[in-house]
Amino acid sequence: MDTLAGQIYGFAATIAAGLTLGLFFDLYRLWRRATRPEKVITALSDLLFWVIATPVTYVYLLLGNWAELRFYVFLGLFLGLFLYFTVFSVIVLNVLLTVWYYGEVLIGGLFQGLWRLFTLPLEGAARWRFSRRWQPSRKPALWRFTGWSAHGRNLTLRRFWPRFAFFRK
Repeated sequence: MDTLAGQIYGFAATIAAGLTLGLFFDLYRLWRRATRPEKVITALSDLLFWVIATPVTYVYLLLGNWAELRFYVFLGLFLGLFLYFTVFSVIVLNVLLTVWYYGEVLIGGLFQGLWRLFTLPLEGAARWRFSRRWQPSRKPALWRFTGWSAHGRNLTLRRFWPRFAFFRK
C-alpha cells in the first residue's frame, strides 16, 4: 500500500501527463490547420500522434506510480486534459499563433531584405543604363560622326551609338 504522499505524487504525475497530452494535441491541431492534409496523411498522422503520445503517457505513469493502473490515474489524466482545454489551450494557441506569425514576418523580411540587397544594385544599374539611351525628345549632340570606311565597308557610328549612350548626359 502506497503512502498518501506517494498517491498524491502519482496523481500529480497523471495530471501532468494529461496536460502534456493536451499540449501535444494542440500542436497536432495547429499542424493540421496549417497543412490541411488529405485523408491518408491524416490517418497516418493520427497514428503517429498516438505512437508518440502513448510512450509519453507511459513514462509519466512509470515516474508517478510505477505504471499501476488505478482509478485515480484515469481521473488524473482526464482532469489534466480538462484543465488544459478549459484554461491553457486558448492561451497556448494564441501564443503559438503569435510566435508563428512573427516568425513568418521575420523570415519573410529577412528574405525580402536579402533579395533587395542583391537585386537593387542590378535594378539601379539597369535603370541607369536604359535611362541614358537616345530618346526622340532629346536634342541632338552638337558634334556627330557621319561614319567611316573600313575595308571597303561603310560602318556608321550610328549603328554602334546605342552601345556608347552611357557617355552622354
